[in-house]
Order: sequence, then structure tokens, then C-alpha cells
Amino acid sequence: MTVPRRGLLSGGLGGLLAGLFRPAKALADDTSSPQADAGDGPPMNAIDDPRYETFFNARLQMWSTIGTVDDDVIAYVISPEFLGAPAWPTTRQAFRTVRPAGSLIIASDGLSDLFADTDSQAPGFGCEVFIECPDLAGAAFEGIRGSWQFELIETLARNVANLGGIQRPISQYGVFSMELPAPATMPAHWSTQRGTVGALINVTVPNRPSFCQLDEGVEIRLVALTILLPDETEYVVSGGAETRFDIAQRLISSGTGLTSPANRRSVLA
Repeated sequence: MTVPRRGLLSGGLGGLLAGLFRPAKALADDTSSPQADAGDGPPMNAIDDPRYETFFNARLQMWSTIGTVDDDVIAYVISPEFLGAPAWPTTRQAFRTVRPAGSLIIASDGLSDLFADTDSQAPGFGCEVFIECPDLAGAAFEGIRGSWQFELIETLARNVANLGGIQRPISQYGVFSMELPAPATMPAHWSTQRGTVGALINVTVPNRPSFCQLDEGVEIRLVALTILLPDETEYVVSGGAETRFDIAQRLISSGTGLTSPANRRSVLA
């Protein structure tokens, strides 16, 4: 089926199900869905579907095995999709903060929700994305929200939504690369001459989960964004799969792994 990319979940952690809504006009105007003309078939995902809360709690439990999860999430007063950003499975777009010992993770929370107001049984885009930032260990909420690291993971999450998921490149390449706009506050030595920052997507390391089981038989990927220095970016661009694998292995061997320290040296130096 074609999943309408119109969301309906709003709000932060509190009142998860109570925050589900969809304007009446949207319901009345939604004639593009096959369900609009069918009197039978699978039921639409409704606001009281317990899987929203089940998936929410499963993600929370998984991150809790890695570190302390902050009670507050980074969210939006107005869902970004209403301001022109790519739509997530629901209008609730949020990010969790997780605190492993000596580090900090900023992770999307909601890319793997059910597609609201559809009959799709898929867990959204099948993944959540994250960046691990040792430099932000101990940072307070406002510092995290205003960081260039948050800007990068927010941009990646929007790319995932805009592309309709990233399962295909992960299945094809394992680890793939992207160039994202370099945030204005990012240290200048990370930026390429194109004003971008390179990144490896989906580096995995031992003893760190790369999947999360949301419900019986429902599993999603946990996809890391690992930033690259300009010489590493050019090396990856010039060589494709072979150089991506080489850089990933060098990062793992150096102890950096999937993390994104702000002041590390190039693994090509």
C-alpha cells in the first residue's frame, strides 16, 4: 500500500495517547486512501491503538539499558511538518537524550511509530537515528537543544522521513555515507569546501544494540550518525564501498567507534 505521509500524534512524553489528534477537515478531505471507498479491509490505526504506547515504552526500555534517559524530550510547540518539514509517521516529532557513562546520545523518537490514519502495520520508517557525543556529557537541556550535534541528527531524521526510510541503502551497503549541511556553530575544521560535513550512517560496534524490538515480531534498526573530517569525507567520496568500510574499521580500531567526538584527529593522519 502507499502510506499517506500525514501525521497525527502530537505532544511530548506526557499524555501520549491523549495527544493524538487529526483535524476534522483532514479526515473529511482524505479521499485518496483506499480505505475511504472501502467498507471493509484492515482497520485504520486509531488514536487508542495500544501499540503507540507499547512502541514508546519499548524504545524507552531499550535506551535505558545503555544509559540514564532524561525525563524531558526535545520536541516542538508546532509540529515541523506543519511548517514544511518532511512528515513523520505521526505529527509527534521528538528526540530523547540518553546518558551513558562519560557520553551523551541524542536519538530520534517517533520515526518508528505506526503511520497514523492508515491501515499500515509497519513500524513507521523502520528505524530511529542517533548521534553519540562524548563532548556533551553532563550538558543541560538547553545546551543540548542548541548544539550543532542536535542540528545534525535533526537533519538526518528529516532526510529519513523525506526519503521514506533508509532500509534500502542499509540493506545494499551496510554502512553508507551522506553529506549534510554543516551547522553554523560547528567547529570550522569539520566543514568541507562545499560547506557540508560528511558522515557514515549505520556504523555498528560490539556490545551496543543495533536493533530494538518494539513488540512481538516487530523490530527496528538503531542507526548511528558518525561525522567525518574533510579528508575522510573526500577519501570516502573517491572510493565508494571499499573506502567506507576502511574508514569505519579505522574508527572502530581507534576506539572512536560510532561516536562523534568534536576534537578527534583524522584516522587518515
